Formats: sequence, structure tokens, C-alpha cells
Amino acid sequence: MVVGGGARTVCAQAATGTIPAETQAELHALTRLAAVIFAGRVTLVRRLDGSGGATGVVEIEFAVDDAVRGIGGGTYKLREWPGLWAGNEPFRMGQRYLMLLHAPGQAGLSSPVGGSDGAMPIVGGGAGMPTDGMIDLRWIAARVPRPLAYRAEPVGRPVSPVEVRANAMSAGAPEVNLAAPAATAAPASANAGYAGVLGLLRSWEKAGDAAR
Repeated sequence: MVVGGGARTVCAQAATGTIPAETQAELHALTRLAAVIFAGRVTLVRRLDGSGGATGVVEIEFAVDDAVRGIGGGTYKLREWPGLWAGNEPFRMGQRYLMLLHAPGQAGLSSPVGGSDGAMPIVGGGAGMPTDGMIDLRWIAARVPRPLAYRAEPVGRPVSPVEVRANAMSAGAPEVNLAAPAATAAPASANAGYAGVLGLLRSWEKAGDAAR
């Protein structure tokens, strides 16, 4: 039986609880770009030096808790270009993540979709499985555009960009980028239940399989 779009929307809202629709839309957009989706725990991080002038790679191994797309479970080894790790360590041993990954290239290298947005930390949860934990969606929420509110000016008098900026600052508003007035970032704070987010991802995956 084919489920209508409205019914799928209701099911998704019930599964995710308080995740705003805009944040769901941004997450859905990222999943469409991902060839591999899973939740798992980092079990190994190592740097492998290259030979013959090659730059080498960084390998991150995961113990997969829940596989959604592109893998069947067990373990997964992510191989990244070491330049992505310059001056930082994005993956910590023992930390769990919801991973949305690009398909590996010819050299076997891949990376999270949307940069760090595609590697969402899972916080809380039991030692064995993270089913009662939360997924940190703050950077996904920060991708959601928000309309800017401009201060109204008297009709008939042209207003310069300098005046718009000055009016906004005098009213206590943050300085806006006049080159891109259509939107600004959403507040960067959002967590969602692990089970709800995984249920949402699986509903999208099932709908995609049905469409094919």
C-alpha cells in the first residue's frame, strides 16, 4: 500500500517530537546527498603517512549501532584527506556520532556531507546502545534561514544603506549583511531524541525505496 505524503508527514512529526519542520527539511536535504548513513561509536583514529610524495590519510573506524544506508552494520572505516584535520581533532575516541557521508572517491577517501554538519554528536544514552540519548542538531538548525525584520521608514524619502545599518544598530539589533538581506542564521541550539531521528531517517529511506 502506498502511503500518501500527508500521512508520511504526520508519522514523521510523531516520531521526532519537537524537531521544527525547518530543521527536518535541512536534515532531509543533507540525507539526499549522503551515500552512507549510520550511527556509531569511534573505536580507532589513526594517521597513515603517504609514500612517494603522497599526503597520506586519516582513518576513523566506527562500531556501527544503527545502519540506515550504504552499509549493513558491523564496523565502518572512514578514510579522510589529512588536510581536513589541520589543527584539530574532529572525532574523539569513544564518542558516538550520526554520520552522513559522501560516497568514497577513486582513492577511497570520503567526508561528511556539509562538512562537520554531517557528523552529529550523540550525547547521553547507555554504555551499550545510545537509544535513550540525544542527537545534537544545532548546526543543522543553524542552516535554517530566517527572514530579517527591517525598520519601517517614512514613505517618499529614500533611505541609504548607511541609514539602514545605523537604524538597526541603534535599535539594539545585530549588524546585518546588506549584500544578503533575504535571510540570517537560526539560533544554534537544538537536540532531538535518538530514536525519533533514526525513525525519521528510516522513514525517508523507505519512502525513497518505494519511489524507485
